[in-house]
Amino acid sequence: MFKFSFEWLKSYCDKNITPEEVFKILNLQGFEFQGKEKIGSDIITAIEVKANRPDMLSHIGIAREINAYQNKSLPLIPKALAKNDNKKFPIKINISDEKTCKRFCALLIKNVNNKVKTPEYVKNRLEALGINHVNPVVDILNYVMLDMGQPMHSYDIDKISNSELNVKKAPSNFKIKTLGDTEEEIREGDIIISDKEKTLCVAGIIGTDAATVTSESKDIMLEAAVFNEVSVRLTSRALKISTPSSFRFERGVNAESSMDILYYCAKTIKEICGGEISSEQFNYYSGNQKNNSIKLSLKNTNSLLGTSLNIEEIKTYLEKYGFACTELPDDALEVNVPSYRLDVKKEVDLIEEVARIHGYDNIPIEMPTIRTSYNKNSIWTAMDHIRSILIGMNFSETINYSFIPNNTMELLGIKDNDSIYSNILLQNPISNAYSLMRPTLVYSLINCLAYNYSVRNTDLAIFELGRTYFKDKPIDTGCKERNTCGIIMSGTRIPKGWGCDKEVKYSYYDLLSYLEVIMDYFGLEFELENIDYRFCENGSACEILSSGERIGFIGELNKKCFGFVKNVKLIKDKIFYCEFYIDKVGFKSKKLRFESKYPPVKRLYNLVHSKNVRAKEIEETIKNSSENVREVKVKDIYSDKNMSPSEHAVLYEVNYCSKLNTLTLEEIKNIENNFLKALNNKFNASLKS
Repeated sequence: MFKFSFEWLKSYCDKNITPEEVFKILNLQGFEFQGKEKIGSDIITAIEVKANRPDMLSHIGIAREINAYQNKSLPLIPKALAKNDNKKFPIKINISDEKTCKRFCALLIKNVNNKVKTPEYVKNRLEALGINHVNPVVDILNYVMLDMGQPMHSYDIDKISNSELNVKKAPSNFKIKTLGDTEEEIREGDIIISDKEKTLCVAGIIGTDAATVTSESKDIMLEAAVFNEVSVRLTSRALKISTPSSFRFERGVNAESSMDILYYCAKTIKEICGGEISSEQFNYYSGNQKNNSIKLSLKNTNSLLGTSLNIEEIKTYLEKYGFACTELPDDALEVNVPSYRLDVKKEVDLIEEVARIHGYDNIPIEMPTIRTSYNKNSIWTAMDHIRSILIGMNFSETINYSFIPNNTMELLGIKDNDSIYSNILLQNPISNAYSLMRPTLVYSLINCLAYNYSVRNTDLAIFELGRTYFKDKPIDTGCKERNTCGIIMSGTRIPKGWGCDKEVKYSYYDLLSYLEVIMDYFGLEFELENIDYRFCENGSACEILSSGERIGFIGELNKKCFGFVKNVKLIKDKIFYCEFYIDKVGFKSKKLRFESKYPPVKRLYNLVHSKNVRAKEIEETIKNSSENVREVKVKDIYSDKNMSPSEHAVLYEVNYCSKLNTLTLEEIKNIENNFLKALNNKFNASLKS
């Protein structure tokens, strides 16, 4: 935002222009009006100036826009005769490199009377624009900066030791006292200006008391420079100091006019404070002083803007805004960009300028015709189907942050070689509780479950379709994202009442059944393989494998491992969890089963065997006993005090069916004897008596 004085602005524009006309013109040119305030006979106005238009941070810059819009001549900065014999300058000035300082101009004024009063119009205008009165020399420097946009600095020559100045980057961290006796820490790499003994100022931001100009100063040096805008911005942010000078340096300053403005300022000081301007000058310029010339194509302009302008119209538009144009034979213009327009660097910038001058309201509105082809997103389709299935089975969907505590992997005992391990930390997290990009949804869902229990919303089955994050060096970003489905449930599945004489709790087998429904819908066959996850109860964690590839895991969560989760102690029932990767469960071709025309026979077998024996092993043994065994299912699990603590009884349902004939009792009896004998020999499993 830039504040300017209406009375000051009129010195460059039509004397009869009204504030309303100024506001209208600036608004049409893209500079948003931010309000006005009447101070005495003047009107102080603020406009929003974007970072790419530093030329508008001065009264002469605003006047250029207004005069160009009104087809009047543009105000010019008085030209000075620049000398380049820097060796004759009485003060030795050393510039470390051109990236640190693009231009550095200096003049000497001797026998200045800095005790005179600052002219009232200067003092009043500065105060109205928020700048305090200091002394005549400093006031004039600030006044010229607001007038023409070039920040400047002054030095008391008698306070510069050894008559030497060094413009360089700070070699190391150190502390200085700035104006106002405030101590600040300068970091290594910040641009400073120093003499042989001390630091005189932080370049482009703020000075120190070391060589400041006071009312007693007689001989002074004026400086107008252009420092590296990125460095100034970073230093200003680090010091938390924003001054009118740094505000301009951060956005860019016109290096071409530095000496002209400096000489104009020196003459103003001489008029008010007296003194003699020394004939010696210091004029360092590392930049390219040639005109910034850009070729502008008529075809490209009309194509991009959707207009039908001719070459003469475009030339007229640009020339009245200070762009010198030469017609080329191929319906194009060679455009020389004014040095103060730092934002115009390419042809597209010129086309934008043509649009602004022509008027956006004058460009016809036409909806473009875009021909696109629809590419079906298989991941989104799969997510929609999974969502429908789970909601149909009485699940509720939840959405959580993708960030989890930074020490989650350690607390859950997830090792760096586990498939769900990751250590992708945010550089600027909100807090440590939101600093790790989650590689699994388990923390997010148990945290959500615990919160619901804290508000007495218990007996839940919830799921989330979200992303998990892992490191992956072959990818250009070094990280990969996976679309993941997480399912968690705890508490009562069917409440007591209405024909149900006791509550039915969620169980591991419920979760397994839900997983089977989803996998069957997508035509996937899967199997479970034990895995050791410390955050799961012993023996309950299993990897989900499909076609030999890991696609997720399932298990009963160990609540002791989640003690760091708020309110998790409120969950008294067992917690069951499943997670699988959505990109691994796309639609597969389902295998058709040709069932026998003969009726099946179902038998139940209550087998007692060790808890270490997996039901899958029992099922495979029964299936392999005969081709007439079509299916084996686990129907129930039971244990009592009469059994050994290491054993339990599992109820299996076996489905017999032949494609050739109806099975007789004798044939079924033979199959039974075969697999019961095999189970006894292999697993010491027997029928419960």
